[in-house]
Amino acid sequence: MENYGLYDVVFKLRPMPKRLTDKQYVNELIAALDQRLTVTDHRHRCLLLNAGHTSEYMYFVGRGIVRCFYFDDRTGREQTSILWKEQSIVCDPVSFFQRKASDSNIEVMPGSLLLSISYRQLQDIFEAFPEAGIFARCISLQYVYYFAGRARQLAGASAWERYVHLLSTHPGIELSISKEIIASYLNVTPQTLSRMLRENGHP
Repeated sequence: MENYGLYDVVFKLRPMPKRLTDKQYVNELIAALDQRLTVTDHRHRCLLLNAGHTSEYMYFVGRGIVRCFYFDDRTGREQTSILWKEQSIVCDPVSFFQRKASDSNIEVMPGSLLLSISYRQLQDIFEAFPEAGIFARCISLQYVYYFAGRARQLAGASAWERYVHLLSTHPGIELSISKEIIASYLNVTPQTLSRMLRENGHP
């Protein structure tokens, strides 16, 4: 099956056990994964995970955008915490790996193509290929690093600097998702985003 660059991403994760550099072992692992992966094409916005539920699937973005969001307890507004682009691994790692209810929602944007694997299917892979279990740790660490960087950016960068950074890391995203979603990711109101664009123009 076409993997849309999944294995290029997975096998760049670090640290990588020596066994996962063995070509025959890796080919057998890839074949086992290919048998379990499901490809879905999304024409409409759709929730992949609802807050309060346990994450049952891990996704890979072959095309499009997926976001993670929650509702602010004080304002009741949506707050987008992650915008996953193509070649991203999508999940709530605490909910997925530790089997806990998530406090976030995960939503796929229209026109996106996703590869997915269930928790049970992934556990079957880890049982058959024990060295592959390192991927769970690698993915969890990626999210630790992401949220540490996100916290620094929210604390130290202006809203405009955050917008410019978003455009540099997600080229063309302003054409793919609504201004409301972008504003919620920047932690500003849509009105503030519109004002910034009027004052500064398009970066």
